[in-house]
Amino acid sequence: MSFHSVFWNHLPTGRLFTVRTLLLTTLVLGACTTQATRDAELAAQEAAILAEQQDAARLEQETARRQAALERRRGEVVAAAQARLQAREQATRERQAAQARAREDAERRAREEADRLESVRIEVLARVEAERQEKLQRIAELEQQIAGIESTATNDAATNEILLEAVAVAEQLVDALTEEQLKYENTDADGNTVQPLSKELIAELEDMKNDLVRQASSQQ
Repeated sequence: MSFHSVFWNHLPTGRLFTVRTLLLTTLVLGACTTQATRDAELAAQEAAILAEQQDAARLEQETARRQAALERRRGEVVAAAQARLQAREQATRERQAAQARAREDAERRAREEADRLESVRIEVLARVEAERQEKLQRIAELEQQIAGIESTATNDAATNEILLEAVAVAEQLVDALTEEQLKYENTDADGNTVQPLSKELIAELEDMKNDLVRQASSQQ
């Protein structure tokens, strides 16, 4: 017979009931405590899992927010870069257009100036040629006049002297006009003579010759 059987058989009936009641209560309380502990542990695990899920959700939301902010910032940077590029391209097009207009204006002004200078050059050449022809004609007239003066010699010594002086002045005038003709062979781009014309000298000789001819005619 075991110890437990001897123990229970020797206890009084009342005492046995009490002991059995206490033992049963202890077993029930122990079972309840174990279940409560399990429930608490399970609740703690569930709370930890929930906290982890919430942390993961917050992390995911924060990551999504940061990613959205990064994408938005990247879009703003790209848009700003495109805007700057378009502005530079627009400025380049405007500058090129302005340069093209400036070149066209400069070319137009250059053509107009060239046309004006050509017109002036043609006018000057025409004037110079007219002056040259006029002097050639004047030389021919003077030569005829000299011949006429020489043929009108008289017996009056004073008149003849005046006529000879008139012939000498006329010959100087012819020489001066001939030199003027040579100057027309050396002109600049505008058609003007490189050496200045002796207009004053020619006018003076012309006046002297005319005065002498008038004096000789008045004494005849």
